[in-house]
Amino acid sequence: AVVSTQSTGITKKQEVNRQVVVGRSMRARKKYVTLVRGLKTCDMNMKKCSKAFGQKFACGSSVTGDDEITVQGDVVDDMMDFIVEELGIDDDLVVDGGDIKD
Repeated sequence: AVVSTQSTGITKKQEVNRQVVVGRSMRARKKYVTLVRGLKTCDMNMKKCSKAFGQKFACGSSVTGDDEITVQGDVVDDMMDFIVEELGIDDDLVVDGGDIKD
């Protein structure tokens, strides 16, 4: 009974926090990487999304965390449009995270 209660709580928590955050982080001097977080909460396959990002923006893209994809280059605005149009995620769920400091 305890396990089902915990899993129910996790499911509710994911429904509340269902959003995709797209931001950029400085890599070296004037170089930036674009970070995409939260795709897993929308039931997306991280590896397939990473491959699609790399092909779309002609750059390196990799899954760097449990729910994070790093794309080389500052492509935040284009990335937000791509996520809405190609991946079919609702526009209200995609948020511009601005400059993300790690």
